[in-house]
Amino acid sequence: MRMNKSLLGLSMWVACLFADVASAGVVSIQQYSGFLYSGSLGSTSLEYTGINYSEDELSPAGVTASFTSNLDAENLGSVTWSFANNTGSLLADAWFFVFLDAEIDQATNTFFNESGALASVNGAGAGDIYADSWEIDEPGYLFGDIYDHLLAGYLDNSNGVPAGAEDDVSLALGFNLGDLEEGAIVTAEMIFSRLNIGGLNHADDDSAESLFFNGTAVVQGGAPVQVPEPGIAIILLTGLLFVGVARRKSRLS
Repeated sequence: MRMNKSLLGLSMWVACLFADVASAGVVSIQQYSGFLYSGSLGSTSLEYTGINYSEDELSPAGVTASFTSNLDAENLGSVTWSFANNTGSLLADAWFFVFLDAEIDQATNTFFNESGALASVNGAGAGDIYADSWEIDEPGYLFGDIYDHLLAGYLDNSNGVPAGAEDDVSLALGFNLGDLEEGAIVTAEMIFSRLNIGGLNHADDDSAESLFFNGTAVVQGGAPVQVPEPGIAIILLTGLLFVGVARRKSRLS
């Protein structure tokens, strides 16, 4: 239940991390949720939310889950969902969806002045780690149907809030996981960044802010069941730390 308002190539990530990108609008996060869908679990997706409230429908279903946030003071950076199929049986045709409802410059502007755009979503089914489906829409408080689609286990690959029709923007990416065997582990790492990392774009014309939302979902089959350490998150945070140190040095020189 909603309670409030709401790898890509390693060389590309490392190259982007050291770019000096100026900050702009303040970003607030209304909701950051993961949804696991499989017909084996029922007719609707199971939600696991780490920000802005707590919702765990996975654990009661036998899917051991955890959420880790490595967002910075501007609410940019990485988050990680890790979960394991401990249901005792195969989860057929599983999908994992990540939903982000963020606002840019909400303190000085309303959230009805934002737009979204597709940058690049290039997944080719369960055989890779990239996103396979996407959706950009108003989050469902006025007209959007993105949340209904998440619960139903699919995204419609459409943009309901393009430039020229600005409104409240939310973003979602879907990952085809295939059949998850008993003991299989899934690690989904998502990045919200000013760097162009592909995926989906979230823009605010008033603040000239342009943010990108993308990530990967890695499946490791079989036992032992354990939560792997985040890889992209460590790389990203190291890069951001380097940039911050470089900026401070440049100001002092």
